[in-house]
Amino acid sequence: MLAPLCEVMNMFEKSQIDALFDELKQEWQDTPEFEKLSRDSHLGIALSDAGRPVGDDVDARVAALIEKHKPKG
Repeated sequence: MLAPLCEVMNMFEKSQIDALFDELKQEWQDTPEFEKLSRDSHLGIALSDAGRPVGDDVDARVAALIEKHKPKG
């Protein structure tokens, strides 16, 4: 049986994305910068899934969440 693509390519799974956005909402939903942080989260996940460094492309708070929730492997 073949492994799911997200495991083979070390990509985020839905549960990891949900956990990241749950934490983002819990911390930042009622702040003016929430929309930007949300957009940065989408970009950061895409960069991470593509195997590219997140670096300065996203807010440091988002980069920390991506590092915390990203697939290990």
